[in-house]
Amino acid sequence: MILADSSALIEYYRPAGDPLARATVAEAVAADSVAINGIIQVELMAFASRQADYDNLAADFRAFHWLGLDRAQFDLAADLGFRLRQDGLKVPATDLVIAASAIDSNATLYHLDAHYDQIARHSTLEAKNLKPGPA
Repeated sequence: MILADSSALIEYYRPAGDPLARATVAEAVAADSVAINGIIQVELMAFASRQADYDNLAADFRAFHWLGLDRAQFDLAADLGFRLRQDGLKVPATDLVIAASAIDSNATLYHLDAHYDQIARHSTLEAKNLKPGPA
């Protein structure tokens, strides 16, 4: 299972998005292995610029696998954030919840966000940075 972060999905949906990110996400979509959660849904849909874009995202997101968020993921996110902060790292709460969702679901997190690389170095998160070059 692939949890596609909003950073990867933005590139996938953007006509001039990064070709590597677009192709990698498209391959996962074709294999029916893409999952999202509520945070990712809100991060993309709330900022759609037109109703047609919003409607297209809603239809696509209904086809993706859904990873629910409950107390276990929020507890894990809080623990991750606490441990990272003890190591001097500050990560946004939304990124912590998304990472916890991936860890809890044994999903690989596709992203273009260096925070996830930091989390992966300090946890069991499996993350694949789709940004070309060094992470």
